Amino acid sequence: MRLTILWLVLLLPIPSWAKPCEKISDLGALIGTWQNVQQKRIIQEQWHQVSDNTFEGSGETYTDQWQHNESLRLLSMPEGIFYLAKVAHNPLPIAFKLTHCDGKSVVFENLEHDFPNKIEYIFIDKQHLTVAVSGQNNKGFTIEFTRLTKPNKKAH
Repeated sequence: MRLTILWLVLLLPIPSWAKPCEKISDLGALIGTWQNVQQKRIIQEQWHQVSDNTFEGSGETYTDQWQHNESLRLLSMPEGIFYLAKVAHNPLPIAFKLTHCDGKSVVFENLEHDFPNKIEYIFIDKQHLTVAVSGQNNKGFTIEFTRLTKPNKKAH
């Protein structure tokens, strides 16, 4: 009986959600505009596919007095899939390598970077997404996003 169960486990196909992302199109759930509204601050992240190997995106924060922008890119290269973030305080983009992808979450890591070391996208459902940004010594934050059908860039 145990041998039969072992053979079934070994011979049954692994569910598709358990396979790693092999190409950038496997990350298509990111495409669109995502928004978080907190009091007078709006955070938006937008993604679109520009080629078979590239997604381009942006992260923007709007308030009555301040705006913050970062340029984002996902690149499929022979070494793997990379998340590139270009922020104002760094002269060059920071690269994070895809280390986990199971259909419910996507993790990018760069352990050599000061902060963050890890960026995780957690898909709650087709309309909701959590982004967890973390570093060493339990430093980090999360942002809960809702998918928008039409971008809204005015703070309330």
